[in-house]
Amino acid sequence: MRTREEIEAEIRGLQQLLAATDYKSLKHADGALTDAEYEPTRVKRAEYRQQINELQEALETIETTEGQVAENE
Repeated sequence: MRTREEIEAEIRGLQQLLAATDYKSLKHADGALTDAEYEPTRVKRAEYRQQINELQEALETIETTEGQVAENE
C-alpha cells in the first residue's frame, strides 16, 4: 500500500503535467489550435484528472483509516 506522501507526490506530479499543457488549452480556446490538433492533449488531460480523482479518493480512504485507528487507541 502506498503512503500518504507517495500519493500526494503523485498528485503533485499529475498537477504539474496539467499545468504544462494549460497553454494548449488556451490556444484551443482562442482558436489557435483546431479540435483535431488539440484532441491528443484533451485526452491526456482527462486521463490526468481521472488519475488525480482516484488518488484523492485513496487519500480519503487513508485519512478515514487513520482516523479510525486513532479513535481505537
